[in-house]
Amino acid sequence: MPRIPKAFALLAGFTSLVQSQSTEQALWPLQTFKSSSIQTPFMNVTKMGPTEPGHLFLTPEDMLRGTGHPAIYSDDGQLIWQGPSGNYSALQPQMLNGSPVITYWSGYAGEGFGFGAITILNSSYDEIHRVTLDCKAHNFVTVFDPLDFDSCIDIHESQLTDNGTILVTAVNVTQADLSAIGGPMNGWIQDALVYEIDLETNEVAFRWSAHEHVDQVPLTDSQLPLEGSGGNKSDPYGYPHLNAAYKYGDSYLISSRFMCSLYFIAADGSVTWHLHGRTGGDFKLGLDTTFCYQHDARFQSQSDERVTISLHNNENTEFTGHTSLTTGLVLDVELQGSKKVTLKSRMWDAAEPVYAESQGSYQTLGNGHSLQDHGATPKFEEYNENGAVMMRARFGYDMTMQTYRTYRYPWIGRPATKPDAVACLNNGGRTAVYVSWNGASDVESWKVHSRSTVKKTAVRNGFETTILVNGLSDSDLIIVEAVGGVGNGARSESVTVGQC
Repeated sequence: MPRIPKAFALLAGFTSLVQSQSTEQALWPLQTFKSSSIQTPFMNVTKMGPTEPGHLFLTPEDMLRGTGHPAIYSDDGQLIWQGPSGNYSALQPQMLNGSPVITYWSGYAGEGFGFGAITILNSSYDEIHRVTLDCKAHNFVTVFDPLDFDSCIDIHESQLTDNGTILVTAVNVTQADLSAIGGPMNGWIQDALVYEIDLETNEVAFRWSAHEHVDQVPLTDSQLPLEGSGGNKSDPYGYPHLNAAYKYGDSYLISSRFMCSLYFIAADGSVTWHLHGRTGGDFKLGLDTTFCYQHDARFQSQSDERVTISLHNNENTEFTGHTSLTTGLVLDVELQGSKKVTLKSRMWDAAEPVYAESQGSYQTLGNGHSLQDHGATPKFEEYNENGAVMMRARFGYDMTMQTYRTYRYPWIGRPATKPDAVACLNNGGRTAVYVSWNGASDVESWKVHSRSTVKKTAVRNGFETTILVNGLSDSDLIIVEAVGGVGNGARSESVTVGQC
């Protein structure tokens, strides 16, 4: 058996701690179905006003049960699609060559990082690309040595560009001088890298390393305490923990969690400007514009004079304690002249405030709305143009369920599979027909056929629809047909009515 390094041992210890609490803390209820083996967390949705159109994309991870899936939910909290079980992160609905796709990371997850690949699915949920980063070819060293990994892409990003590439992050253990922060001169760090990879050839088009630019990304900016780390490659110091990367033109906006910083990187790898959430960096922070340990930083607008940046400000970590209110921030940053940072908006749920310590996302929607997810706290909200909460959704208890990000996006699912059905004869003489179709987003109703006649039509009601049918007997055969949507006319296999 390979030796388990400290970083993984910490994660395993946390998992054991959470599991040991399961007898004291109730498990979040799961929705189960007759026609499918899928189990999914119930999503409690409260609407306070109109929300923007689109489905909800997230990767619920049940830490007590040890399960996780990529998933799509409708606006009322009903499941639309659930992918296979595993470790998932960085799920994003995006456009590729004019068509909607889903991108996500899956692989081997450690504590705050991972080693895996990016999968790209089309609207039929077929894999059309698998993006990898060869660990050996790129000389990666990991805390999991001697374990080997086929691909060293990290958990944090999967952003498609307009020129057929994808932006991802990675971590690599390397030696570094930690004397500036009280560590050893011949220390070890978990260097953070950004790669732009061609989708067709899997070749690297751009690579950036934080440590190779330590003169512009100094260790002294890090807020992460050493706490004895950095002395060997099995326990490297977590500098700087990149958690978002996005390409704008030929440059890149990069977010470092533990540096509390945003960097705008030129095509040659140099830092064009640096916004530090506590000191300002190259800028002057205005009232209520501070941030730290942020996630999902994005430009909302960009010009030579000014950028507007949105981010999820969860200014808490496992080493700071839950003391700061988690908010969504939108900041105007003057790139010239005054170099001032001005607050444009700051949003939080006053009725149910959150103090999240990791992960999360902020998405700008239409009509001034925004969607904010809280990562380690299994809750998200949609706000209107005035900052009022229009929708609140929760899908787990704190410390038992999480998702890295949540996005709202229009989506029409075209599953290549057939609908699933089961028919159960009950004591009252009627047959209960249960039908579902994993991934179908726009079925309007269902028809039950038997002996070449339509026995009943019922309006679709959530992921699984129950249809009570008269006139069927034990061992009769039925077929269920989808009505409406892109799957109009699709039929299930023949199902025998039985006792179930």
